[in-house]
Amino acid sequence: MRREQGSSAVLAAMVGFFALTVSAFAFGLSDEDYDYLKTQHIERSDAPILDLSPKERARVHNLINDPRTADDQVVRNKNVKDALAIFLEHQLWEKAHPGELWDAPKK
Repeated sequence: MRREQGSSAVLAAMVGFFALTVSAFAFGLSDEDYDYLKTQHIERSDAPILDLSPKERARVHNLINDPRTADDQVVRNKNVKDALAIFLEHQLWEKAHPGELWDAPKK
């Protein structure tokens, strides 16, 4: 009986770990997000989309799918456009300053 409980606990832990790691990789841009971006004349191979970090991709996904702006396309479009402009600015700065980070504290 005790062995079965131990096996169940290990199995539950493995399932939980798998669910967490799969959900962590699920964040990013979906096909629907790319369809939306295409309506904004932004392709998945365009800057800054091509070089977004996973965290930035999740941010763009959240802005596109924000329920607070679902009924106001103008606000949603502006939010997404503003975020992409900031991400592009960061990418350009990092390319102009190799080996540095735009948000690193000044020495």
